Amino acid sequence: MNRDVKSDETLDVLGANRLKFIQPKTGYRFSIDSLLLWGFLRPARDQRWVDLGTGCGILAIALAKINGVKEAVGVEIQPELVELARRNARLNFVENHVSFVTGDIRDVSLLKTFASADGVCVNPPYYAPGSGRLNPDAQKAVARHEIKGTINDFIRAGSLLLSRGSVFDIILPVQRLQDALKILQETKLYPSRMRPVHSYGNTPATLVLIEAVKGKKSIFSLEPPVVVYKSKKIYTQEIQELMNLHSLKNFYIVKPP
Repeated sequence: MNRDVKSDETLDVLGANRLKFIQPKTGYRFSIDSLLLWGFLRPARDQRWVDLGTGCGILAIALAKINGVKEAVGVEIQPELVELARRNARLNFVENHVSFVTGDIRDVSLLKTFASADGVCVNPPYYAPGSGRLNPDAQKAVARHEIKGTINDFIRAGSLLLSRGSVFDIILPVQRLQDALKILQETKLYPSRMRPVHSYGNTPATLVLIEAVKGKKSIFSLEPPVVVYKSKKIYTQEIQELMNLHSLKNFYIVKPP
């Protein structure tokens, strides 16, 4: 086992060693939602992106290592996850391109220090307080329920970080779509792309991916759906390619020094 991995942690590898992540065995662990969101993003190499609620840093690190963005910043309210994200950045040799900050996305003064980003991505807590079963694990509870910030809070934070023409990307449960569209409109984030996510081809969508442009309306595109499984426990070709990090045509792989 890698000497950097503790006894209560795992080392998870994506895409033939392209990305490696240390994660707690029992605490918060990233899910396929993060990969779905990453596959939806359209970053450019000269851009600066902010990942709100970064967790173990998977999106910020993928943006730096695979997409080669100029800078990626991850904001996370749980200090232990921030430290884990920093370890993961070092593990993937992107510590010079990625930074992680402990902070509350509702803190306007904090957000101002990251203003004028080219892109913001968010995989927010999905469940409103009082809905569903609150996980007894504190890390998982904060990641999944709106304890330290609502979906609306994350959208407002994203809007504050962006200048006109910059993009905001988010993944949401379909049940939260109406509320999200309302707050996007209020914060002058105008949807430009949307893609539904289905577990199977013959089942209703459960998630939706949205990209919005700050202060600028454009032609709206409803993209073909993402289907996760072709049969029980068997991923579709698109998801297999996503897990192997082949969803983008051009790769910029940061190699070890």
